Amino acid sequence: MKKIKFAKFVASGNDFVIINNFDKKIQAKKYPELAKKLCQSKFAIGADGLLIIEPPTKDNCEFKMVYYNSDGSFASMCGNGARCIAYYAYELELCEEIVDFETAAGVVSCQIKKNNMVKLKLQDPKDYKPDINIKLENGKEINADFINTGVPHTIIFVDDIEKIDVDKLGREIRYHKIFSPEGTNVDFVKVRDKHTLIIRTYERGVEAETLSCGTGVTASAIIASLKNFVDPPVKCVTKSGEILKIGFKKNSPQDLISPVSNVYLEGKVYHVFDGEFFV
Repeated sequence: MKKIKFAKFVASGNDFVIINNFDKKIQAKKYPELAKKLCQSKFAIGADGLLIIEPPTKDNCEFKMVYYNSDGSFASMCGNGARCIAYYAYELELCEEIVDFETAAGVVSCQIKKNNMVKLKLQDPKDYKPDINIKLENGKEINADFINTGVPHTIIFVDDIEKIDVDKLGREIRYHKIFSPEGTNVDFVKVRDKHTLIIRTYERGVEAETLSCGTGVTASAIIASLKNFVDPPVKCVTKSGEILKIGFKKNSPQDLISPVSNVYLEGKVYHVFDGEFFV
């Protein structure tokens, strides 16, 4: 058996197990099973997902980020995870305070700031689809908007966010035929004021409500701005109570590539503890 070191990180309630596999001692084919094993609550470390640091394959990148959800499914991007892995790579002296690194959603960059703050510059979002009517199992219809901020997100604005059954309704929409076969993450959003949103997210791959979702709050802030509910920068209050800050530039309606650009996500990360496990 091999002994593998890991770090446990948390970002606004999203928690992750991070492994430095720069030396490629762990085979990539083992990642899905490893994610399911390590992320189990009570039976193992427990986490929303597994992050792996690999050597880069692109020029001008310091490392490659690989991410698997707790159910073993692969995800191309995780906003809070990207902030955590950048901070850990900085601690391991794999990069400087400003770093470019690979993800399956494209190259992103992070700035490590004071007081555990990490600012992530994301790829421009894509696949924006406004005003989708979703017919629910009870016959009712719900209006939503869709955008991909590295992973797919469906945004639903609500008046009373505390009364929403996020797990039940989120699961139904996540698996709805409109979004098949890939599925979608689902974000329920309450507008507090012109610069503040309250957000609860059902995360695909975790298959439950999580305390935060970086790509989800980013998607929510962008959609809310496109609907003229808020203006950037936007403060997003997560289920954990922590606030994430989202910034971006709105493009002209004629821009067919992306409705916004220069997107960033900023918030604190915490290196909770280190440990070892056997494989």
